[in-house]
This record gives sequence, structure tokens and C-alpha cells, in this order.
Amino acid sequence: MYLVQELLRFGNGRNREAVARLHWIHSLMQPQPGFIGAQVCAYLGNSSRHLILRMWENKDAFLAFRATPDGSGYSRSRPEGIYEAEPCGREWELAAETIGPHTGNWLMRGEFDIAEGRWDDYLKLRAMQDQMHLTSGGLVVARQFKQVDAENTALMLIRKTGREDHLQYMENENTPGANDDRPRGTFTARGNQYYEIIDETLP
Repeated sequence: MYLVQELLRFGNGRNREAVARLHWIHSLMQPQPGFIGAQVCAYLGNSSRHLILRMWENKDAFLAFRATPDGSGYSRSRPEGIYEAEPCGREWELAAETIGPHTGNWLMRGEFDIAEGRWDDYLKLRAMQDQMHLTSGGLVVARQFKQVDAENTALMLIRKTGREDHLQYMENENTPGANDDRPRGTFTARGNQYYEIIDETLP
């Protein structure tokens, strides 16, 4: 899976307009070969900040869309001041995925600097944590991505039913002995953010 990530700050009073426009853009992507899905996610700490996730089978599928009239033309119709992009890692490749049995729209996003030569240990750690997410309940999907142009940068996206299920996971995670057999020193965290998926487009 190839992921295109954007962080957008919506213009004051233009949230509905911005979401409607993004939904329209994603509807152009929807029928294209290789399209997996797109999400508009509202940051739970600031009503103007939004995370945009666009998932494709591979980069070639995304570039093929961008080469179409729709793919090359939609940016030219953007209303002035509707949103502004914030700096972030844009291109990612899927490194690991754990699918849960639940549905929900609560999303945790985290970025990490991976220690040199420790990607395998990092993915082992995440796999063990994913099993705890499954045991704790509420997991929709957990995905780990590697940044295309920054080899030692990881993106974690964990979708769950809601905040309460994540709090249950955190209680289990901090139980004495729960981390005794896990790899140490695999990453440095840049911090986590929490979102609600407010619009989703699927094939």
C-alpha cells in the first residue's frame, strides 16, 4: 500500500466547504484502478486542523490518476483561502498491518525516528502491541508505514472504536511485566495525535 498524507489547516468558518471539496476530490479518485480509500480526519485538539489520508495499491496507481484530466486538473479549481498545507511527510509505504474485527472512526497517529538498523525490532514491537490492541478490544486496523524519502522514519496509524477502548489498552500496556520481553531502544517518538475520521471514500 502507498499512502499520501497531508496536514491541512482549514480557513476560518470554512470547515464544511473544505470537507465537501475534499470529498469531491476523493470521488474523482474513487473509480480509478488501484484506489484503496481516502479519509478526512478532524484533529481532536484544534477544529481547523485536519489530516488527509489517500491510500493506493502502489505509487504507479497514484501517478496514473494524477496523469488523467481529473487528476491533473482538480487543484486549479481550489477556492482561495479554503485551506493551507502544513509541513509533513507526504509519501509512505506500508510496512505492517493488523486488522481487527471492529468498526469505528477514532484514529491515533504517531511518527517515530527508528534507530539505525532496528526496523525489524521496531516491527516486532508493534506486532506485539497490536496483539494487545486485539486483546483489549476495539481495534479496527493498525498500520505501520515507512517514509519513502526518509528511510528511518515511521508513521503509525491505529484506528479504533473510540477513546475508551484505547484507554483500556493503555491500562493493559502499563500492567507490571507486560513489556518485559519487548525490544528496547528501537525508536524515538515525535509524539501522538488523535483524530476523528469525519469523511471516508472507499472504492
